[in-house]
Amino acid sequence: MPRFQTLRAIALVFPLIGGALAADADPLLGALEDSRTSGKGLTFYLNGQAVPGVVVSVGEKFIVARSTAQGTIVIRMDRLDGVAGFVALPPERRAP
Repeated sequence: MPRFQTLRAIALVFPLIGGALAADADPLLGALEDSRTSGKGLTFYLNGQAVPGVVVSVGEKFIVARSTAQGTIVIRMDRLDGVAGFVALPPERRAP
């Protein structure tokens, strides 16, 4: 019987963890969407490299950006370490 209780507890915790991970992705997606709509540039950090650009589109697996130096840039979402730039974050993610 204790095994059933352990499995039930694990089943109840996993959706909470998934929700927390999705909530952590909001600032990144918010920054990408703001760059796309406003045309403000971002610096994309990819495996120790910094690549400047403006987001053209955001997909589930890829980000398409443009740059004056590089032209069109296609970035795999799973390779993106972070972004930096003067973009607005969603209200729930701003510092109080």
